[in-house]
Amino acid sequence: MDLNIPSGLTLEQFKKVLGGQPLDKNGVFESNAEYFYYAEKQYNINGVFLASVGIHESGFGTSAISLNKKNLFGYGAVDSNPSGGAYSFNTYAEGIDLLARVFKKYYLNPNGTAIYSGNINIKYASDKNWASSVYKWMQHLYNSL
Repeated sequence: MDLNIPSGLTLEQFKKVLGGQPLDKNGVFESNAEYFYYAEKQYNINGVFLASVGIHESGFGTSAISLNKKNLFGYGAVDSNPSGGAYSFNTYAEGIDLLARVFKKYYLNPNGTAIYSGNINIKYASDKNWASSVYKWMQHLYNSL
């Protein structure tokens, strides 16, 4: 699956797959479904992938970094001091927009980076199981259609 190709989901489909998720206890993903859709359209990347990274990194919006810094992606966090290095955003939408741009510019090559290529996992996260975990969330979301 190429990640620099939009999912093709409509705004209503984004609302459907991100809405009503039992693990989204704070409604963070449901209330920001439109921003994942807009990021996909604006930056020509797979918005389901972007949402899946946020789900994985934030424990579906329940992590301390997500709650205190509105940072769904743990962006800027390092293993030695996760909260200290993590960026703070005024809104979740700001973080979604920034990470869409970051993935597009620094992580997804022009030909499309397959999620199992190893490139994103090595560059973005230290967890060796990161790619497979994000992919499982992608499958979960797509199966919610």
